[in-house]
Amino acid sequence: MLTTPRPIIDSVVRSICGRDVAQLTPLAGGGMSETYRADLAGGLVVVVRIARQATPWFVDEAHLIAQARDVGVPTAEVLGIEHLDHDGALLSFSIQQFLPGRLFADLIGELAAADLERLTVDAGEILARVHSVVPDDQLGFRHELRWPEEQEVARIARIVEETLDSTAAAVIERGAAFLRREVSTRPAPPLSLAQGDFCPKNLLIHDGTISGVIDWEFAGPASPAFDLGRWETIAGDPLYDRSDLLHRGYARVADPDAAGDGLIPAFSIDWILEMLAWKNPASPAQFRRGVDVIARHTSP
Repeated sequence: MLTTPRPIIDSVVRSICGRDVAQLTPLAGGGMSETYRADLAGGLVVVVRIARQATPWFVDEAHLIAQARDVGVPTAEVLGIEHLDHDGALLSFSIQQFLPGRLFADLIGELAAADLERLTVDAGEILARVHSVVPDDQLGFRHELRWPEEQEVARIARIVEETLDSTAAAVIERGAAFLRREVSTRPAPPLSLAQGDFCPKNLLIHDGTISGVIDWEFAGPASPAFDLGRWETIAGDPLYDRSDLLHRGYARVADPDAAGDGLIPAFSIDWILEMLAWKNPASPAQFRRGVDVIARHTSP
């Protein structure tokens, strides 16, 4: 179902690509954006992403994607960015080259075990290439460890107790205490370019290889541990607990332990606390996964 009126989409695509839209098809994924495949007159195919934010969106994305592509990361070329007001809302458009393939997340149940492992190792190499980019502090979203406020942690713990049990709530409190110690004692880590949401749902597979890394809207400067830590919380079964495969591929380019700098547990917990505080509640499975990850990282 289209949220943005079709005539507006057609007009923006025509202004950037110089061609009319023959067919518009909603695509899955895309983070916080509407995402469509647009088949244009003359056979050109592009991806249309539309965000509704208080400020212009996708502003730095094209530059960051190009930097990643320069070091061998398969990414789509951004053809144009446009912002316009519609009914009092700011719409940001990013028109990108269409990359062939299916989402890795959708293929997990279909792939042979050997292919699943091979692609995950390849993903690790690609992530290391992303992290090889020296970031510009002024571009993208800067991702840093955050101090967990007591009132917010108490609220999350109550939600977890209601969703799971009191033992799980105690794990949340323990994770918050661990994160506070890390934030207060660790020096600021060296920064690399982080993809911002590196996981199977943002990797395209075509002809048995990774053909594209998509959804760069939260890319920006961060410790490599930021991306590495997210994998174990959002990769999904059966890859949740196969960070070893990701690290094996990463090691083709750089040392994953040195890159993580001991901060992977802290970034994992930081993300889990954010996820469990969402206004739109996480699923019970996400609650359980988050609690399990925190328990593993903070067990005596």
